[in-house]
Amino acid sequence: MLACADLDNHIACTTRSRKRSGHLLVLAAFVLLSIVLTYPLSRDLSSRILGPPAPGDSFEYLYKVWWFTHSLFELTPANPFFNEHMFHPFGYPVTLSETTLSNTIPALPLTLLAGEVAAYNLTLLGTFVLSALGMYLLVLRWTHSRWAGFISGIVFAFCPYRLSHLGAGHLPLMGTQWLPFLLLYLDRMVVGRRRRDGAMAALFYSLGALSAWYYAYIFALAGIAFVLLRARPWRELLWNWQFASSALTFSLLCLALLGPLVWPVTQLWQEGSRPTSLKYVDSFSASPLDFVYPNVLHPWWGSALVRIYGQNPNENVLYLGAIPLLLATAALCLSRLAPRGAGSQPAGRTRPPREVVQALGWISLIFVILSLGTTLHWKGAPLYISVPSAVERVFTAGMSLLTGRLALYPVSSYSLRLENAIYVPLPTLLLYLFLPFFNAMRVWGRFGIISMAGVAALAGIGWKWLESGSALAARRRRFGVNAIRLTAIGLIIMEFAAVPYAMGTSAVTARPVDQWLASQPGDWAIMEFPVAKAVSGRTLYASRTHGKQIAFGYGTFFPREFNEARPVLEDFPSPQCLGLLKSWGVRYVLVGSQSYGTDWPRIESACARASGLRYVLQAEDAPVYEGDRVLRWIPGTWRAFIVDRVYVYEVL
Repeated sequence: MLACADLDNHIACTTRSRKRSGHLLVLAAFVLLSIVLTYPLSRDLSSRILGPPAPGDSFEYLYKVWWFTHSLFELTPANPFFNEHMFHPFGYPVTLSETTLSNTIPALPLTLLAGEVAAYNLTLLGTFVLSALGMYLLVLRWTHSRWAGFISGIVFAFCPYRLSHLGAGHLPLMGTQWLPFLLLYLDRMVVGRRRRDGAMAALFYSLGALSAWYYAYIFALAGIAFVLLRARPWRELLWNWQFASSALTFSLLCLALLGPLVWPVTQLWQEGSRPTSLKYVDSFSASPLDFVYPNVLHPWWGSALVRIYGQNPNENVLYLGAIPLLLATAALCLSRLAPRGAGSQPAGRTRPPREVVQALGWISLIFVILSLGTTLHWKGAPLYISVPSAVERVFTAGMSLLTGRLALYPVSSYSLRLENAIYVPLPTLLLYLFLPFFNAMRVWGRFGIISMAGVAALAGIGWKWLESGSALAARRRRFGVNAIRLTAIGLIIMEFAAVPYAMGTSAVTARPVDQWLASQPGDWAIMEFPVAKAVSGRTLYASRTHGKQIAFGYGTFFPREFNEARPVLEDFPSPQCLGLLKSWGVRYVLVGSQSYGTDWPRIESACARASGLRYVLQAEDAPVYEGDRVLRWIPGTWRAFIVDRVYVYEVL
């Protein structure tokens, strides 16, 4: 009997060792793929970042990675949540923008060791590895197939949504790795009804919320929908005290982790400006075409496709992939063969409960609809239906009543009015008008990440079911099956590829004018013009070089005082503008001649005549951006390619 016990222990240890080895091999493959499919990110780890200098937020979050380290370790007193050097003389509550703490705090030791550029790039690289790993573990739980989990991990981590936000510099939105871990532990909570699973789900939800406040809302809605759909029939859990205890644990831990940060953020966000026009709110809606239009970041066909359809490359690249959609469709079609019941399936079962597949399918559909925004769009513009004028007047009056007098968060719908035509309102509009804090969001396409996660998980399940249907043949033709697996993975990678990175890279170097400013003694402020150039990530990051206070800044919301003064600033170099700058303690203004374009001769002449300005010098910027295949074809992205000539004037 002792020998049998020893044998059982040996078999168990061997099994666990093989599992660990398998997981490590998968993790290594994800690391390798992350390095290859984000090239040249790892090649220029300490000197360049992906994406353009402007427009986009790469330099904003590069600055924040540096700022948190600088404020905590170099400033006294340390307060990373208030930056007195921005928006001088008012200062800037950093929580008016995304602090993305689940990215910036882990980046602290990397910043201390290797600098903020390497820390920023490594943080981005880590999101690919962890997003793939989380989806792998989630699908592995349901299918007991490493290949199925591996396929799902690739689909989720390297989807066009993530690759487009990578170039846009949206570090908060890259924190998608917490979503599959959240779903994993919510699933365990529904099945096992254990408080520790509720606690782990709360941890991963909080990490997602602390990555992006968008995800606080999006992950919450997705989590609620998943639990409701996964837990059917609800009567089994409705009065179950173990499930109630685990759900209470989840809620209390989320409150403890997020409450101290959410409350001050909601108070400060009241200071930020809110859109008053439904046309502005609606402009960030996705189109159904965005989900099926092929990958515009692709090195072979991307440039041609982006010229045909001027898709927003930073927000509405939502392609779900032909291969993933085919596999997901197979999973949904075969789900009727799956067993019912929310209980845990035996280790040998190859089909997850039907509720899992149906939950993933419904969630994917729901979030596609939410991502379509407040009205139905087609090719980036609202879709209008021609109607008699009487119908249009009744519709306009009804929408005005709904969005104005009845709404908790009113907005004017007249901006979308078109004579003899009506638009098609969508469910997201109701959430915007009536759900608390939902109006703090504006880019509806970001809800598409949940649809991508659902399709990725279904793709792995579909692959497992298709493969298990020919299990006997697979045993006789193992080499052929592995070749098919690798071919499927290769096709998915080819669909989603953006190598070398389609939006190019930017060198992180100091501008000559910033080096000159750093050499000037004294404590004073600067302002940059035009204002549209000043409020950008690159000019914000430049303050890391010159160390002076800046009368501008960049973030999600701007201080109320700056917003109120902006019309005067836009009138540079009027006497009122120069008087305002002097009252703010601004000594030098930096004027970008190339940024003004054809309006520069007028501005230069006005500066020469202004009695409150003295010309000091001019400095030529060096080119920093290279490798673009996409932005050059998109209207409104010309700022990415400006190599400016900066004129420096002293405010007298």
